[in-house]
Amino acid sequence: MDHYCSLKFQDLQVHVGSRLLYNCCVAYPERVDLNWLENNPGKIFETPTMIRDRKLMLQNKSCDSCYFGCYKYEQQGLPSTRFKQGNAKRIIEPAAPLRNLQIALSNDCNLKCAYCSPEWSSSWHRELSDHGDIELDGVSIKKDNWSTLWSKIKQKDRSTDTKFFKMILKEIKLAKGLKSISVLGGEPLLHNKLLNIIESVGRDKKINVDTGLGVDSKRLKNFLKKCIGKNINFRISGESTKENFEFIRYGLKWQDYCDRIKIIQDMGFNISFISTISNIALLDFPNFYEKFHKEFTISMHMVRGRPFLLPNVLDQQNREQVSKWMSDQKNKQFDNYVQSLSTQATEIQRNNCATYLNKLSQRRKLHFDFIPKTFRNWCGI
Repeated sequence: MDHYCSLKFQDLQVHVGSRLLYNCCVAYPERVDLNWLENNPGKIFETPTMIRDRKLMLQNKSCDSCYFGCYKYEQQGLPSTRFKQGNAKRIIEPAAPLRNLQIALSNDCNLKCAYCSPEWSSSWHRELSDHGDIELDGVSIKKDNWSTLWSKIKQKDRSTDTKFFKMILKEIKLAKGLKSISVLGGEPLLHNKLLNIIESVGRDKKINVDTGLGVDSKRLKNFLKKCIGKNINFRISGESTKENFEFIRYGLKWQDYCDRIKIIQDMGFNISFISTISNIALLDFPNFYEKFHKEFTISMHMVRGRPFLLPNVLDQQNREQVSKWMSDQKNKQFDNYVQSLSTQATEIQRNNCATYLNKLSQRRKLHFDFIPKTFRNWCGI
């Protein structure tokens, strides 16, 4: 097994509020030492942990921070982020320059996506506060002390007024090899200082705003008017349509989603899509793909942290149907998913999926008539 991944040598995700650094979007995080960073300006991408992990990769050895994000899925015959996005070019310098930076401003979000968590959505945190944690076999979805504290802090104190955020802005200026900056949430369009952040980035760098469009249309229009002329690409989350969409991205209506896409498009901004592929999403993903793929780029990412929502946790009939449809598209991006669909789900995955979906149905007063009957019977919902 080749343990190398080029993402480890190019990408960094920063979670502002928790001061967490993810050396690629699926790596296990480390918490930055502010004193260390203050004494080592320009080195946010060269912490001792990151340098150690890259040296291990160059020796073709496994590093712990990559196990839960990639290695464990590969061991199960499932697709991983590093096989999809990494390894395009082999980099041999452990202190290679940062190329792609992602900044998660806060977890403020109006949506409760089925695959998400309180770390990334304040609405998820409120649901768990109101209804309690969700305990499954070997998996827990719960609010922790950090997310509880985070919910009580005013927005301005969570990010842009903090010492750490100011350090990040300084690191951006010192990162000479930086090519792109992506702003994440929660929902970044809800953040009052998003425009200030965009304006602080040089015109030579590409800016991505990753959004689920869980924001009022009037606020969206006002923001876009202030960004006319800027090189911004809106990477919009989505992977299904109609009732399936409204279940997965709970809190947003399908028609409102389509209307907001048109608003962005009509104002001349670039659009691409990010699809988080779960088993429920795959049941309707062909409809989403057919609607958007001819005009926009669609990047697929497998769901993480929810083993009971993995693509292969489907009944035999739907696994075969989805696999055939993907094979017929002649799209190399689908190859790993076709392979993963040949893997049978475990009994624990099936039972956890049923329990989870039933709990969401009860809490959110949802029905599952839109889900194929064969899956409902197999899963037990």
